[in-house]
Amino acid sequence: MNAIISGKKRIAEGGCNACESFSLHVYRLTFEDGSEVSLENLDVPSLVMAFAQKDRWKQKFVMIGMGEEAMVYSKDGVEITNEETSNKISYQKGSEKITTDKKFCDLEDLYAHTNDVLALFGIEGVNFEYRLIEPQPLYQD
Repeated sequence: MNAIISGKKRIAEGGCNACESFSLHVYRLTFEDGSEVSLENLDVPSLVMAFAQKDRWKQKFVMIGMGEEAMVYSKDGVEITNEETSNKISYQKGSEKITTDKKFCDLEDLYAHTNDVLALFGIEGVNFEYRLIEPQPLYQD
């Protein structure tokens, strides 16, 4: 399966004179069939969620402790529990558990770890391609 991640950096303003400008990264995932989704972040949980939703996995939150919750993906009687900390994420199906970093500096590492998790969902490996969207000049000579 192939997928294209398009990304661009935008400079946004806070909306008032006192607010400073800030950079905003925007990512879009295009599936092999041409359908697209926006990604909240370029990280393992965002990519896994996009592919799980595309593969019709349902999501629900369950309480796992005092004030703590986990996301549970379910499909055809199979459940995968997803728990997060500030920089790690784990997915567990039965006795099989994968724990990984959420973010990676190297895109190839991000893709490899995402594919490891997608295998837990029974989703075939994805060949990712990243395309940087360059802003178009306002005026052309």
